[in-house]
Amino acid sequence: MNTVDIYTTPTCPFCIKAKKLLSTLGLNYTEHNVEESFEEMVKIFSEKFGKSVSTVPQIIINDNYIGGYTDLEALYKSGKLNEYLLK
Repeated sequence: MNTVDIYTTPTCPFCIKAKKLLSTLGLNYTEHNVEESFEEMVKIFSEKFGKSVSTVPQIIINDNYIGGYTDLEALYKSGKLNEYLLK
């Protein structure tokens, strides 16, 4: 089973698009609303993934940093998203 975490804020249009794409692909995800803990998310991503993030959504699949919505969409369209999914 795949583990998908998505860090979002409620009004972010790219967050909404990312969740819709994940759902369309049949991927269950855990959503983390970071509206009130954005700085904590920034710290976690810096420490765990060595990434300096400043936007949402931020997507992790099976402990692999994917990036934001456009990164997720690009992986999907190129067929490379399957490389991150458990078979």
